[in-house]
Amino acid sequence: MAYAKSSWKDKPRGLFSELKEVLTRMCSGNARCVYCEDSLAYEIEHMRPKDLFPEVCYAWSNYVLACGPCNGPKNNKFAVLVEPLKRVDITRKPNAAVVPPERGRPALLDPRVDDPLDFLWLDFRTFRYVPNTDDDMSEVWLRADYTIDVLGLNKRDALVRGRRSAFSGFNARLSAWINQQHQLTAVERQVFIEDFRNERYRGVWERMKRYNNELPLLAKSAELIKAAPEALQW
Repeated sequence: MAYAKSSWKDKPRGLFSELKEVLTRMCSGNARCVYCEDSLAYEIEHMRPKDLFPEVCYAWSNYVLACGPCNGPKNNKFAVLVEPLKRVDITRKPNAAVVPPERGRPALLDPRVDDPLDFLWLDFRTFRYVPNTDDDMSEVWLRADYTIDVLGLNKRDALVRGRRSAFSGFNARLSAWINQQHQLTAVERQVFIEDFRNERYRGVWERMKRYNNELPLLAKSAELIKAAPEALQW
């Protein structure tokens, strides 16, 4: 463990420049954090902490690009799901003995593998995330609840306000597209679409697309999408 941490800290400058470029392309919107979708992603985040899993310190599958406000508080916090199904916090406390952590499936959602829409329900009244199930004994609930808590997705008011603003912004952009698209050149249309795709809070838009015909709160969005069905591909 000590070697993994020290070698990571002392890695040659620029060693992971190419890695960061690849991870940036995997980010939400315009290089936004894969967790909160708000802040600029500039830190290589080990989903499985180096303190607990030094063997994957340099594993490609363990990297995402995150922002400081997400990566910092998360730090070395980690929990796993074990059978019979329950969530076990395996975070190593300060000065605790270094012993192999209990093995299990990660509780933290992995944005490279998991579809957040399958786990996190967005309340379009409060713009807070909640587990996408009422069964608090299910794997979906245990993972969603842990992810929301450890990343502070509802604790940071700026994130909640940002999701609300993004919701209004996506509707406004759709309305502008419907009214202006026929006046735009091919290049201008492409720029419009790319700008739309690069907006922050991509998860808000994905949920607007998925639930626009199901939720009364998304009635306006449903009308706009019906008028511009091509937006479902954005």
